[in-house]
Amino acid sequence: FKAMTQKTFVSMVNEIRINYACRLLLEAKTDIAQVCYDSGFRSIPHFNAVFRSVTGKSPGYYRATMSELQHE
Repeated sequence: FKAMTQKTFVSMVNEIRINYACRLLLEAKTDIAQVCYDSGFRSIPHFNAVFRSVTGKSPGYYRATMSELQHE
């Protein structure tokens, strides 16, 4: 898998989950904990850490800043 994608299987799955979480954060009015579970994570601290490592932002900051950009 890594030879073909240059990523580990786990990192690829995490990126897919975080991309889905980003959509949920912008489209849904659910709280961040629910976004965590809906995107396939079982632990909020782990979700926060993976989210930050993929996007460079916390989920709350991402929602706040990206929502503002959509409304401009």
